[in-house]
Amino acid sequence: MLTPMVHGSPDVEASHSMTSLLSWLMSPQDYMPHGMCFLWQPELIALHVASDSLIALAYYSIPVALIYFVMKRTDLAFPAIFVLTGLFILACGTTHAMSVWTLWFPDYRVDGGIKAVTALLSVGTAVAIWKVMPLALALPSTGQLERANKLLGQEITQRQRAEAALREANAELERRVAARTADLQEEVVRRRDTEATLRASEERWRSMFEASAVGITIMDQQNRFAAVNEAFQKMVGYTEQELQSLGPVDITHEDDRRATREMIQDVQSGKRQDYQAEKRYCRKDGKVIWVRVSTARALDPNSPIPGIPAIIEDFTERKNAEVAWHDARDALSRATRLTVMGELSASIAHEVNQPLAAIITNGQACERFLGFSPPDLDEVKDAVGEIVRDARRASEVLKRIRAMSKNTAPERGQVDVNHAIAEVLALTRDELQRHRVAVQTDLRSKLPTIVADRVQLQQVVLNLVMNGIDAMRAVTDRPRILTVRSQLNDQGNIVVNVADSGVGLDPANRDRIFESFFTTKPEGMGMGLAISNTIIEAHHGRLWAESGSPFGAVFGFTLPLAAGANP
Repeated sequence: MLTPMVHGSPDVEASHSMTSLLSWLMSPQDYMPHGMCFLWQPELIALHVASDSLIALAYYSIPVALIYFVMKRTDLAFPAIFVLTGLFILACGTTHAMSVWTLWFPDYRVDGGIKAVTALLSVGTAVAIWKVMPLALALPSTGQLERANKLLGQEITQRQRAEAALREANAELERRVAARTADLQEEVVRRRDTEATLRASEERWRSMFEASAVGITIMDQQNRFAAVNEAFQKMVGYTEQELQSLGPVDITHEDDRRATREMIQDVQSGKRQDYQAEKRYCRKDGKVIWVRVSTARALDPNSPIPGIPAIIEDFTERKNAEVAWHDARDALSRATRLTVMGELSASIAHEVNQPLAAIITNGQACERFLGFSPPDLDEVKDAVGEIVRDARRASEVLKRIRAMSKNTAPERGQVDVNHAIAEVLALTRDELQRHRVAVQTDLRSKLPTIVADRVQLQQVVLNLVMNGIDAMRAVTDRPRILTVRSQLNDQGNIVVNVADSGVGLDPANRDRIFESFFTTKPEGMGMGLAISNTIIEAHHGRLWAESGSPFGAVFGFTLPLAAGANP
């Protein structure tokens, strides 16, 4: 017998609440369907219906596939994640189905409720995924499992071989116990010695690998780090686990990667058995270090070392010191150049003042010619032409001074040595006249150009010219002559000589004239010839000095022609 519900009972109130909730959800009230927003345009409604329907169908099919996958793969580590993801995708598909429904029926409260359920499922799925992420990342990779299986297979094979050998030995022992007892005992001793030797060798290798102060790595056939020692880990800032997913190319500076790939390919292909290279590594913290890499041999599948071993030495500090030395040398070279320019200050001022005085004179003449009645325009034109020529002359002087004194990094290009010599002689012309020195030049015509730093070569020539002037200051009994020659020797090198008629070289000091801070002048710093020697050596040339005949000294240097020099 059914008991009638009494008004006001809990069941009646729950039923009434559920009915009210459903009525509230399904009641469109004053809402308009989405089709009204589209102005009921058939093509726009068709586009949305087709798109949302296809998306909903696709979303409904994915949970089925996930459930099927979970049922087939019972060994999954996190099956709940797949189920939760399937429910989330199913809810997403329902939201797209509701988008089709609300085109005609404005049940937006139902639509909102479904989206709320979808939101809860999506948040739950995201939280669950991030919660199991550390566990998922901790699962062994395929490569690790393959390496473990490979080692296990090797151990099984070795064990099977040992068991077979043992069975054969036992059979032989049973047949020839009396005759072979001594031989078997000797074999056992020999085997023990061999095993002990192998263990000692392996221990020495492992000890050297772990305790080495330089980095040691082994690269596998996939160009990844199969093993790295602690010194290498500290060198690059990566852990051993991180390096196992990287290779030498991955941590190499991008400018050095192409050369690294080529060297690895050459070793793997057998073109080279080893190689040595200096290159840059990028540490994990972004810092760039200089390393020297040396490989021992090519990849050998039968070797106990599973890959290509390499020894890596960090010489960043040495490289930085070398760069600092070059910077200091360039700074000292410029300081010496400026010192020489300071010695020429009076001559330079005179060289600039001459055209400036001429400009003033011609300008005043223009004023007079223009004051005539009528103005003498022909004379004005001539005077203006003189002003332009003198201004260009002053400009050329200033240009040479600026080129010699500018503070820029060494820059090499095609240089005409004869033209560089001519500019130095033009710069020192007034200094030579002031010391009553006659200049003789013997410059070979059509001298090939060379690849060099123009300013540095001019600094060398300027130092030799100024030294020649200083050497002739005390000469009063003969003409003061400075001879500058350029020629091409039999070896195809350019030779430049600067000879003076001065006091000559002191034999006691001849071996020290190119030393830093060695000078015979009271006011000298002793850096001019030392820096000149460094510049010439940097250009792969040679600077020398010898006594002149019958007096004076000859300083000269050779410069090799650049590849592809232009005669």
